[in-house]
Amino acid sequence: MKKNNVVSIICWVVIGLVLGYLFFAKGANGKYISLDTLILPAKNGLQKLGGKIADLGTVRLKVLGCGAAGAVFGYFFGKFRK
Repeated sequence: MKKNNVVSIICWVVIGLVLGYLFFAKGANGKYISLDTLILPAKNGLQKLGGKIADLGTVRLKVLGCGAAGAVFGYFFGKFRK
């Protein structure tokens, strides 16, 4: 794999994660879920309850899915770019 291809994949993964966060990480109150809440596991039972209400698992999967889609796009973009 060429260095150019790896750089392209990394850039598109970051773009995919940012776009996934912007599209899917808005809570019911219209505010974005904090990155700490989204990335880190729950510290206590209260946060776990809040996570179930906000359905953080689904939000995490959607954001990671966007990052994965960015990786696939970056792979092909880097492969076919001259």
